[in-house]
Amino acid sequence: MKYIAIIEGQEIPLDEAIAQDDNTLKTAISVYFPEYANAEIERQTTDDTISIRLVKKAGTKGSQFRGLKNSFEEINPALKLGWQIKLLEINSQINLENLITLQPEIDKAIKLGQSWETYSEKVAQSLKQQPAITSNYPVL
Repeated sequence: MKYIAIIEGQEIPLDEAIAQDDNTLKTAISVYFPEYANAEIERQTTDDTISIRLVKKAGTKGSQFRGLKNSFEEINPALKLGWQIKLLEINSQINLENLITLQPEIDKAIKLGQSWETYSEKVAQSLKQQPAITSNYPVL
């Protein structure tokens, strides 16, 4: 019997000892294709050949992306505040009294901006720690 692994359109001949056990196969393949360490395996027998198709499982990067994608869209409060202050300046209304009135909004914008920054850094670090996975989409 011949054994052939099919990975990303490539046909790779395999030794029977490696091809017969899914865990051994995943271990051997993941040396060259780390993104297939947790792949699903589909076997098909044709004549004297067993074709073994490895299909990548989605990793955790997708869940991070979904979280970002599903987050609501909002203009950064610091930008809104900057525009308000610029408008005061354009209308020659920038003075200490108006700035003191804006102080609660300034404090709120700073706190919210810091929490956004913390969240963005957390997501960025999480994405950096995920293994690289090639896309199934064709390059245009």
